[in-house]
Amino acid sequence: MGRRARGILEYAKTITWYDYLFNEAKKLKELKIINEYQFYKFMYSNSIYSPEAKLFRKYKFGLSTPQKAWKKSTEELIPSAIDIIEHPIWNIENLEFNSDKVISEMHNLTLGIREHVICEGVYTPQPVSYSILKKIASFHDLDAMYAIYLLYQWGLIINNYELCNYCAEALEKNLEAFLLNISYLHRSHIFLFDIIFDKIRKISYQGLTKAEVTNINWRLLRAKTWISDIRMNSYVSEYNLSKNAVISKKLEKREIYISYSDSLILKAKIATDPNDLITLNFNDLFPSHIIFYIQKNKTENHN
Repeated sequence: MGRRARGILEYAKTITWYDYLFNEAKKLKELKIINEYQFYKFMYSNSIYSPEAKLFRKYKFGLSTPQKAWKKSTEELIPSAIDIIEHPIWNIENLEFNSDKVISEMHNLTLGIREHVICEGVYTPQPVSYSILKKIASFHDLDAMYAIYLLYQWGLIINNYELCNYCAEALEKNLEAFLLNISYLHRSHIFLFDIIFDKIRKISYQGLTKAEVTNINWRLLRAKTWISDIRMNSYVSEYNLSKNAVISKKLEKREIYISYSDSLILKAKIATDPNDLITLNFNDLFPSHIIFYIQKNKTENHN
């Protein structure tokens, strides 16, 4: 049997780990790290690996996954890095949840979040309201995102679609806050949000049997509602990732929504059309995406 292709969260977790290490290394004043060359030198200084292997250049784009020796050596330099790369949120791409798995994962959450989700020694989550979900989201870390995702899965298991919708809405409304507070997601959120919202949907019923399923398009939310700095940083991160030949294939045909003013800032080549939305295939700005132009006078965000 051939080796299974790496999922996009395999790329994402290494990119996140790399960005966490780089961010934390720059905080060490005695090292005075201001560029990637100095960062690489620092990382290799406590490693069994040679700089000639150029592993950290691969890690920057998630093209290789660090093995045990690298995790150990970097953990000695930057504590908690291993918690980032081994966080269970990176397993949701191919993992099927059942009640036992959800409960087990809930009990492994950090205490501050766990107490809002499940009581010690209890086998089912405690009652959750939207206000509780807001408290969980306010922790602004990977555990908070994962806890809400687990509660969504629990809602599916017990057919509680109100809980599912609450969870979907809590994630939807807090994407900017997560990015503002979790600096090491500034690139990898592109992949993480893709997987989360490929799996999370809003569900409503008409009458007794007809279900309406609403997909959440986080890129459309980005174009319409995110504040300027976070929105532009996200665009730039996605653009820089898509320039890598391997990653470009992972982002192929994803839809980019962009306003007129943002397109000017990013120097996108936008065509004109009488319709509100037009499709530009493989635009020079995002060669692996499909670009949708949003009319300025209808949806422009002036933040």
